Amino acid sequence: MKRFFGLFLLVAFLTTAANAQLMKMGVKPDERSGGMARVEAMGGGNNFLVDPTNMLTNPAYAAAYYNFLWGDVGSQAGSPSDGNGQFAGFNFWMSKQLTLGVVLSRNDYAGPGISNVSLGNTLVSALNNAGAPLNAIALDNNFQVLAAFSPSSTTTLGLGLAFASSKHENVTAAGTDKASASQLGVNLGVLHNFSTEMALDLGVAFVMGSATSESGATKNEETGTAIAAKARMFFGLNNNLTFVPVAMFETVSGTSKQGATSRDRNSHMNFGVGAGLNYLAGKSILLTGGIELMMTSEKQAAVAGTSPELTDSRFIFPAWVLGAEWYVLDWLKARIGYRAASYSNTMESAATATTKNEMTMTGYDRTGMTLGVGFKFGSFNLDATINDEILREGFNLIGGGKQTFAHISASYAF
Repeated sequence: MKRFFGLFLLVAFLTTAANAQLMKMGVKPDERSGGMARVEAMGGGNNFLVDPTNMLTNPAYAAAYYNFLWGDVGSQAGSPSDGNGQFAGFNFWMSKQLTLGVVLSRNDYAGPGISNVSLGNTLVSALNNAGAPLNAIALDNNFQVLAAFSPSSTTTLGLGLAFASSKHENVTAAGTDKASASQLGVNLGVLHNFSTEMALDLGVAFVMGSATSESGATKNEETGTAIAAKARMFFGLNNNLTFVPVAMFETVSGTSKQGATSRDRNSHMNFGVGAGLNYLAGKSILLTGGIELMMTSEKQAAVAGTSPELTDSRFIFPAWVLGAEWYVLDWLKARIGYRAASYSNTMESAATATTKNEMTMTGYDRTGMTLGVGFKFGSFNLDATINDEILREGFNLIGGGKQTFAHISASYAF
């Protein structure tokens, strides 16, 4: 049931994380830099940070990151010779009111937002594993466009569109077999400053996916829909301290058709609330962190004569995330974070076709300490997470034996 916790953090499309790199008071960064490696180094999944990654879930942030090239070199996990999770994007300032951008991502991109094709590829796997007449091809190279429009000095509206598709066709003398897959994502966002001490960050995302295989009169199809929403408020308590409450919701459902037989796919629902603080001392030190409560649930539809409806749920509390970032030198930032959570997992299993068993157990997320650095060379920034084993074994280039930088992001503001 680990995937439920992972799904919530991964598909919580609206991780519109705001950090105290933020307001004075609006939702606007003091510095156009950052990325996945920065977020991971400061505890990971930090819903209180403002970072370029916010654009992936709330395209209104593109207005704050205008004239900006950015992306991920990726991580070593699972792909030592080719960074895992690479993506690239750019934003251009078109006018005082309009910023346009593009994000290109591979299917190993595991971050938030509609650039992630995990929904579509889950459907592809289900279709192929069920014995499709012709296997569908997994989605890859997702293409997203985004736009941020500011009708006033206090409000910015955002729109994002993403699409990926694949096709597989086999023509023989006996006939034609066809398979296809696609995923369409739409996200909407708004950033609004009510005053110099209060701001709103709101985003909504819709993702629709399908995978189909046909041979003659036989047609198998998997469809799915995901809807997510996230809202945050920023309350400036003083010139240095900002209070950030957050609420988020996500649901995933779908249908599976094998010929004339149709059934509901497992459905997922996730809900979470949290509260955090961002402390910014000048432009040199940022302290951020908070506590969250999350609930996740997966329902498996009843199968007549086999099993009743089964639910697997998880109550996560407390989930702590802490992070700090400071300038060591004019060109070097140090980052440290910590993440930990406790949860109660309740799992149901079929006893008979109409009755079920229930088991509840306690579990823990022991992510623990995270480390990172940021290198600044003029307008170019390179951010990386650091493997904490180097503190015990030394740097890899001098015989430590462990990869020094686990995840690397890059950005250039012009």
